[in-house]
Amino acid sequence: MYELVYRSVAVENITADDILDILNEARDFNGKHDITGCLLFFNNEFVQILEGEKEWVKLLFEKIKKDHRHTDVMLLNEDEKEERLFKQWNMAYYDINNNNQRETERLLFIRNFILAADITERPTQAISLFWHVAKELIAPWSLGQID
Repeated sequence: MYELVYRSVAVENITADDILDILNEARDFNGKHDITGCLLFFNNEFVQILEGEKEWVKLLFEKIKKDHRHTDVMLLNEDEKEERLFKQWNMAYYDINNNNQRETERLLFIRNFILAADITERPTQAISLFWHVAKELIAPWSLGQID
């Protein structure tokens, strides 16, 4: 089993339809190639962890690096591991940028996400980095530090 975690910055004019296209493409490719993981998009940044067979994860990451919908793709970690952490997640996603949600629902999700980041098992460096970067990205919002 192989895992990889990266972060990137969305292009300035990215739309909700672009995000849906990314998710649909990811779910299709990942389902065909037994790749699981988690994608977080918040405040115009992406952080993603992928896990699966090395050749497919590396091929997917090459495609991701060429995607015109984001820039500054930074590989944070990659390594072999014993088993999947995101076994049931072809590609998990929750739109915390959705302005139509009630503010209390958004804050509840953000606080629960941060709690999950704090208590989730971290058997590998990539998983530790994924949760650290995800928490770093959204924690200021949960504390009301950003408008």
